Amino acid sequence: MQYRPEIDGLRALAVVPVLLFHAGFGLVDGGFAGVDVFFVISGFLITSIIHREIREGRFSIVSFYERRARRLAPALLLVCAVCIPFAMMWMLPEELNNFGKSLYAVNLFASNFVFWDQTGYFAPSTDLMPLLHTWSLAVEEQFYLVFPLLLLLLRRFSPATTLKVMAALILVSFGSTQLLAFLDPAANFYLLPSRFWELGIGAALALAGVETFEVKKFHRELLATLGLAAIVASYAFVKESAFYPGWATVPVVLGTALVLAFGRGDTVVGRLLSLKPLVAIGLISYSLYLWHQPVFAFARLRAIEEIPESGYVVLIGLCFVLAFLSWRFVEQPFRKPVRFGRGAVFGATLAAGSAAIALGLGFDGSDGLVSRNRALAELTRPSVGLGKTCDAVADLKCATSAAPEVAVWGDSFARHLVDGIIASKPDVELVQLAKNNCGPFVNLAPVVPRLGRDWPQDCVRYNSDVRRFLLANRSIRYVVLSSSLSQYLKEERVLVDGHKEVPSETRLLSDGLRATLAWLKENGFEPVFVAPTPHDGRDTGLCVARSRLLDEPDQRCEPALENVRRHDRDVLTVVADIADEYPVVSFNNYLCDAASCKVEDKGVALFEDGGHFSAQGSRQMGRSFDFYRTFIDAAKDETLSQRAAQPAAFESAGS
Repeated sequence: MQYRPEIDGLRALAVVPVLLFHAGFGLVDGGFAGVDVFFVISGFLITSIIHREIREGRFSIVSFYERRARRLAPALLLVCAVCIPFAMMWMLPEELNNFGKSLYAVNLFASNFVFWDQTGYFAPSTDLMPLLHTWSLAVEEQFYLVFPLLLLLLRRFSPATTLKVMAALILVSFGSTQLLAFLDPAANFYLLPSRFWELGIGAALALAGVETFEVKKFHRELLATLGLAAIVASYAFVKESAFYPGWATVPVVLGTALVLAFGRGDTVVGRLLSLKPLVAIGLISYSLYLWHQPVFAFARLRAIEEIPESGYVVLIGLCFVLAFLSWRFVEQPFRKPVRFGRGAVFGATLAAGSAAIALGLGFDGSDGLVSRNRALAELTRPSVGLGKTCDAVADLKCATSAAPEVAVWGDSFARHLVDGIIASKPDVELVQLAKNNCGPFVNLAPVVPRLGRDWPQDCVRYNSDVRRFLLANRSIRYVVLSSSLSQYLKEERVLVDGHKEVPSETRLLSDGLRATLAWLKENGFEPVFVAPTPHDGRDTGLCVARSRLLDEPDQRCEPALENVRRHDRDVLTVVADIADEYPVVSFNNYLCDAASCKVEDKGVALFEDGGHFSAQGSRQMGRSFDFYRTFIDAAKDETLSQRAAQPAAFESAGS
């Protein structure tokens, strides 16, 4: 295939928005769509080569994978190797454990499965995953494990039949995006079935012989311009969504296909993409893509605090330097058979890959070398109450007694109280009724797109199950409710009464919480609402743990009271509103003074993340704040809640 510099320019147009998006620049909210551009380019170029060699009778599976190894393995293995020492220095045990999983998965071209699995509730922040971006490489290589074999099987059929088969596969794959968006949004994003159509569109272009199309120059100019406009518009307007890939992906995919098909060097678009700066970036785009995520992730890990835009400008510059060096001294030499023969390439890839896999398994098997500092690992251990298996359980399987006196109902902010209640009264008769993200509402559920379209109904069903459970277990006298509430306020819509989506607002949330408390009172229970902990949006638990790992003071992790008030403004409004009528307990008076809120109590770090108590933090607060007595006393005496009614004052109902 004749070299087309405009395709390298298109690669530049794909990789730069990805970098800007991951750096957090607001210029390209849809910059992640650059990966979709890469998929179409890859499908087009690789299929062009395979198709031509099959037609000429000289296609070899071994030679094909040799080319793939020369193209991908050297730079990828270098990046993995460079990541290892930084991971060992700057990662907490759980992070190193997850890094180990990604390290061996990358070298098995299965990292998309690992990241799919790690996008659950207890997943670490993806911003801190150095190898997160390799999911797209895994998708491509899985595609090329099967696609050459498919073309070999179809070689005896006519080109028209081959194209019909491709069209059918593309339609099935696109259809899977619509199904997976409902069933498992993470699978929709990371896995091959819902990405096949993007590579397939590029492959179909190659199989159709688009280079032989005779199209008038005016029409080629128009179609190429439309294609480029679709790509740029996608970067500007497409938003992150649980339904991506899907219909929102169509413009960038078809736009890329139009540019590949019609944006040749004699068109305005072709000449624009053939500009030397763009071509130069395109040539190093693979290395640039490989380096950007580790550079950003390790900078975030080491900095602790949020990196300013000027810092990301410097980091992007570093990415370009590393990309050029690895392209010049790693990628280029290994692509030349005269420098490294087939045996050397396969042997080196196998040896280095095996070493990386073994090391990754070691990190995973040792829980991130946890024996180096077990106390550090405890700092951010989640408070899961009676166990992770108790999520969304509404029966006595998650109880300390067959006849519980206390029920703890809500989302994860209810769950993190359980360890503390038990610490304050070890013989407490308690049942845990908690579902992640699902607050204790009789008539409301948050619409959280990343959890899938059916999730709000799951939340409604769970809360209905809880109500039936409470009515069936009359030993329960006290109901401790809690929720972060933020998931209802930060999402645009909430589900009301199980069937109607409406815009989210604080008044709706106050009324919904009041309805729950009223229902409990009407049915003979004594409820108390425990307000969420004060926070400013940062991951204070991770900040404290990282500070101790790096032997730095953790005072920087204490949120300023002014920032807490600003961040929690709507939540505090809801809490103050219901405190006029029902018992409310707040931690703010205990944790906050006039300047800031503390993140440890008597030397014990309190938080797992930006709001949840850690396991040891919940136990510590349970003893210091006397969870059981405070919650029960508040439930018995509604006047106590009046001390929490003014959010700006940060008074505590339980102190």
